[in-house]
Amino acid sequence: MSSSGLFTAVRHTWGMVRALSLRPFAKQKYNVLIDTTNGCNLRCSFCSRESGKVVCMTPGQLDLILGKLDKRISALQLSCAWEYSIAKNSAEIVRTVGRHGIPWTTIYTNGNILTDEVAAALIDAQLNDFVVSIGETGKETYEKLRKGGSFEKVLANLKMLAELKQARSSRYPRISANLTLVNSNLSELPGFVELARSVGIENVVGRHLILNKGLDLSDETVRDKAAANSIIDAAEEKARCFGMEFSVPRYQESPQPKQCRAAWQQLYISSNGDVSVCPRIHLHAKLGNLLEESRAGILKGARMKKLKGEFRDGRFENPVCPLCLAGRENEVPIDQGF
Repeated sequence: MSSSGLFTAVRHTWGMVRALSLRPFAKQKYNVLIDTTNGCNLRCSFCSRESGKVVCMTPGQLDLILGKLDKRISALQLSCAWEYSIAKNSAEIVRTVGRHGIPWTTIYTNGNILTDEVAAALIDAQLNDFVVSIGETGKETYEKLRKGGSFEKVLANLKMLAELKQARSSRYPRISANLTLVNSNLSELPGFVELARSVGIENVVGRHLILNKGLDLSDETVRDKAAANSIIDAAEEKARCFGMEFSVPRYQESPQPKQCRAAWQQLYISSNGDVSVCPRIHLHAKLGNLLEESRAGILKGARMKKLKGEFRDGRFENPVCPLCLAGRENEVPIDQGF
């Protein structure tokens, strides 16, 4: 996957979704996140996901799911917890997305697999944002954090896509970098902005390390927050001078509680069609299967009503939501439901 990715693109669309949901008599719109596989070609040091038998969604199944959601999608993110590009049908998956006229489309990927066919499909489908998980300036750091990945291959793939965009005079897709800040790559951030610009990256976004149960990430946890913020400031200034977009959060001295409307405004669909409202609670709070059931049956069903009640009451049966809403997923290891 785009393992460092979850929800960065989604956060940018909340305002649009809220505005749509407040229109009188407007049909509810959803941010939709879909994993078309449940496998990955990398073993990132900060990722605790374990896949069993890899299931790859077919283009026909994706078309069925998108058709059932009809015009209810305000934004679509492909690949949330897993890596779409490992499937042989990834080019047709991209083209299927493009045929549905979705207002905003994003793909998250680790960028190690990008064929000429897929690159062309990204442009033909007018994908809005192609987001690659990278935030390092050197091979050693990158391959330490993203085991099984090739630093040189990712850079070559990014250059290839940027050159193809230029050759076809296309603004699609915007090429973005999505990074997870850890001790190993923090000092490289300003230099990474320069590297990103040289390979066609137009936008740098990031997040802080999320602690996952079963992993010892104490060596990678950033503790000197003031020093970290100074580095982020320097990187942002460099991006501004280059005319690049930059959105990496500063470190706060204490956890920042959050509000979440996922139960009303977001759907997550796994590669076998199972539906939840968030990838992190997918195995803890399944709502149905969109390959087998109707949209209305899931969205108006008893399990959805129960989950909305948990959000309203602030009392959850899953172990993730309380920590996430308290803003403590960077401090306390969470049992993500992948």
